[in-house]
Amino acid sequence: MADTPLSSKRMTTPAIEVCPSTDLVDGGLAHKLPVRHAGEATTAFFVRYEGRAYGYLNRCPHMGSPLDWEGHVFTRAGDQLMCARHGATFRPDTGECTGGPCQPSRLSALKVTEAGQAVLWWPEGKTEPA
Repeated sequence: MADTPLSSKRMTTPAIEVCPSTDLVDGGLAHKLPVRHAGEATTAFFVRYEGRAYGYLNRCPHMGSPLDWEGHVFTRAGDQLMCARHGATFRPDTGECTGGPCQPSRLSALKVTEAGQAVLWWPEGKTEPA
């Protein structure tokens, strides 16, 4: 069998197990993981909203600072994500900025699935495991 040129091979990155599914509660604390984004050390966070798990790079688009404060990313109502430093708000299901100094922008979303009672992150693009 002849070797296939690297450019035509389908490159896949295995999923990273983030946490047990039960660790993410609707509107609750975020689960954070260390990651590298564009070669820089940072974190990603994972949350549950309306029964589904979501993941985002932990950087506010306004100034690049972490969005969370000790794992807190939801507003008190649990219906929006909020930057602890600037008060910008984001839709939990899309990362779209809904208010504050970030408009019009969005959080950098990560590919997340759930399988076998675990939340899985599928690294792609500029964000990779640390």
